Amino acid sequence: PEARASAEQKRILEFSGWRLDVTHRQLFSAKNALVPLRAGEFDLLLALAERPQRVLSRDQLLDLSRGRSANVFDRSIDVQISRLRRKIEPDPKEPTLIKTVRSGGYILAANVVAVDPS
Repeated sequence: PEARASAEQKRILEFSGWRLDVTHRQLFSAKNALVPLRAGEFDLLLALAERPQRVLSRDQLLDLSRGRSANVFDRSIDVQISRLRRKIEPDPKEPTLIKTVRSGGYILAANVVAVDPS
């Protein structure tokens, strides 16, 4: 259990120059600037980053990021995605990282790697 705990303490996911520090719940830009995220934005980005290149429906994203299922009119995921795009996309109107899949959901279209922070 000790070894696993220390491994958990150092969990960092990297994609397209961004670094998501899972342990400290922080996002850093390619220039190493801390990008403030709300709790829901962080959880949503983490859900996408842990499943890169996979289309995730709104229901799946709600379940993964909040542990609850969506009702038919729940647009909170769309709002969170929009906020995330404004923070991480070069052009939020033409997203290249978090893409919308029509009738499907959303996909993190970047390669994600776990990096050793040491």
